[in-house]
Amino acid sequence: MTETPRRYLLLVNHLARAGMELQLMHLARGLVGLGHQVTIGCVEVRTDVADLERDGVRVIQVAGSSRAARIAAVPRIARLARSFDLVHCTEFDASLWGRMAAALARRPSVVTEHTLDRGIQVSEAGASRGRAIALHHRLLGPSTYAIVHVAEQQAQVLLAEDVPPAKLVHIPNGVPLDHIRAVAASGLTRAAIGVPEDAKVVMHVARFYSMKRQGWTLEAVRRLRSELGDVHAVFVGKGPDLEAFRDKVRMSGAQEWTHLLGVRDDVPAVLSLADLAVLPSTTEALPMTMIETMAVGVPQVTTDVGELGPTLREADAGLTVPVEDLDAFHVACRAVLSDPDLHARLREGALSAVDRFDAARMVGRYAALFEAAISGRPREQARAAVGAVERV
Repeated sequence: MTETPRRYLLLVNHLARAGMELQLMHLARGLVGLGHQVTIGCVEVRTDVADLERDGVRVIQVAGSSRAARIAAVPRIARLARSFDLVHCTEFDASLWGRMAAALARRPSVVTEHTLDRGIQVSEAGASRGRAIALHHRLLGPSTYAIVHVAEQQAQVLLAEDVPPAKLVHIPNGVPLDHIRAVAASGLTRAAIGVPEDAKVVMHVARFYSMKRQGWTLEAVRRLRSELGDVHAVFVGKGPDLEAFRDKVRMSGAQEWTHLLGVRDDVPAVLSLADLAVLPSTTEALPMTMIETMAVGVPQVTTDVGELGPTLREADAGLTVPVEDLDAFHVACRAVLSDPDLHARLREGALSAVDRFDAARMVGRYAALFEAAISGRPREQARAAVGAVERV
């Protein structure tokens, strides 16, 4: 790594508070903390960025919101990119117009992929983008220094899209553990979110998309109430399926024990109130929710997708079940809630293993990769530098 301050342009389609974008914010703040200048460029800001700007991260709009407007803006983004040492692109389709701009500006580019299942990447009309994503990797791969995958299993997806193995770099997601622990210790009470103090609480933190399967959690808690007594379901997040889910809760008569909290800026504090956190998704890569839950020491039950299964099993921090087995999901939830020894063991496993997901380590790895790209080092040296980073 170098002591020379660098200028980084981090491009993303939309800046919001979902997991992928939060990872980008953690990266931006961390790079600023290392003395670099960081600008996030996006086509739409969907959240308050005052906190980012206070921390020294500049946020700008670089193009219009339509696909045509983004492509038309490539020459202008290229002129902007010439003021930076490196362009980093998060996901499709920022990795399309961003890499085109970087190539025109003759600046090195690095892409981070967060998606494991191309089936969930669709156009506004619902058409699959899988072929388009594969094609853009083939066309823009030669001008790209490296493609970062946050989950090990993503490598197979990228290799199938003809991304050269030499360009793949694995950098797991990370979260600012000290901050999460401070928020978790803020003193939020169950009464503040409308949950009885003596109830068992199952918490589901995720955007309301069909792949997140909040309905599984609702059904599992319904069954648990007949077996374990007063069990409550708490949901954090919003999304396109929220209103339909709200109607489902109302029609099923579950309002008394179901709590829809919407978007929260104190998720670690809310998570700390849970007895169990769940994520029964059909697809995941390396979700931030899993890491944040480990950081506050709450056991988890998830489906065995992406890095959820390998991570939770290695840490002994939760139970995982087959992706299509609702009955197994319910049984695993019951086991954690009804067995104090199991609950304590999973809590200890989570707290013991989470340090490897500290954002400082993630940022250090990206900084090493970025410096290698700017310096034009062979990728073998870049991967060695990334792997050598333990803490910053």
